[in-house]
Amino acid sequence: MIIHSYDKQRYEAVKPLIESQPYITSVEWSDTKPTNAIDLDGFRAHAGHHNNLVEAHFLGQGISIDHTWRGGWLTLPEPNIELFPGIKYSVINRTANYADPNFNWANEVDYLKSISDEIYFIGYESECIAFNEKFNTNVQFVDLNFLEGAYLIKNAVMFSGCYSAWSTIAMGLGLTYRIEQAPGHTCSSLLMPRETIINE
Repeated sequence: MIIHSYDKQRYEAVKPLIESQPYITSVEWSDTKPTNAIDLDGFRAHAGHHNNLVEAHFLGQGISIDHTWRGGWLTLPEPNIELFPGIKYSVINRTANYADPNFNWANEVDYLKSISDEIYFIGYESECIAFNEKFNTNVQFVDLNFLEGAYLIKNAVMFSGCYSAWSTIAMGLGLTYRIEQAPGHTCSSLLMPRETIINE
């Protein structure tokens, strides 16, 4: 796999997770698009209101929809890595993209506290600071690459967030998760039973 036109630091953060997938033989970065590249943006022609985003990717590549993906499509290398062994925790990620500006996360944080001993925030530290300030919460920021974050999410009691790379990892691991849906962006939902929309 060649990743291009992407922030180099973010590429370094996501590379270990992509490399760990059994169907990926290598991961490289390029500042130009290779001439023989498969265009993964084809899904955009099929994504839309109340359309499943994963199935839009199938259609964008001209592949018939195989529903086995619904159980998850990401794998993590064994052995399982527990970053906080013995702690019952939930994970939050909220970005400025795909967020509902009218949704108050205070109640969601209270819910997560009722099922967890700790709540960890992954993503950017600036997002965590803004989250705590806006919603008067005190969730703890954890700085991780995407492979480490995937293990954190896998071992959590619950993942809750808006649509992002982190929520896609929870989806891809086949977990039950909670998602804040931006107004008019139902395409970021998988529209399936293991997903709870928290701002409906």
